[in-house]
Amino acid sequence: MKISNALFVALTLLFFFLGYKTFQEAKQEPKSQRIYNEIRKYSPYYLEKRIGGFQIHMKGSDVKEKPPITEVYSRLDQLDKGWGKEHISIDDNHVIIKSKDQKIIAKIKIELDSEKKWVQSFFQIK
Repeated sequence: MKISNALFVALTLLFFFLGYKTFQEAKQEPKSQRIYNEIRKYSPYYLEKRIGGFQIHMKGSDVKEKPPITEVYSRLDQLDKGWGKEHISIDDNHVIIKSKDQKIIAKIKIELDSEKKWVQSFFQIK
C-alpha cells in the first residue's frame, strides 16, 4: 500500500471518528417524552430556526441566544432546568407548574413512576 493511500484512509477514518464524536455530543439527553412535551408548553424558552442554525428565545422578552449548533440542545436543557427549579414541584402524582408569582398555572398527572423519577432528576426536585 502506498503512503498516499494509507494517508487517505487514515484521514477518512479520522474524519468519520470526529463526526461521530461531535454527533454524540450534540444529542439531547434522554427524556420522558409524554411528560416533557406537557411541561414544554409552559416553559418560557423555545427554539427558532434561522439560516445558521437555531436561536433560543424567551417568551415575552427580547432575550435570545445563538449557541453553536452542537450546543443548542444542551443549552436549552440548562435553561429549562434553571426555570424548572423555581417553577416546578411534585405533589403526589402531579407535576405542578407555577407562575413567577407562585400561582399554580397547571397540574400534569404523572402516569408512571419512571416519569416522576425523570422529573425529579432532570429538574433536580426533591
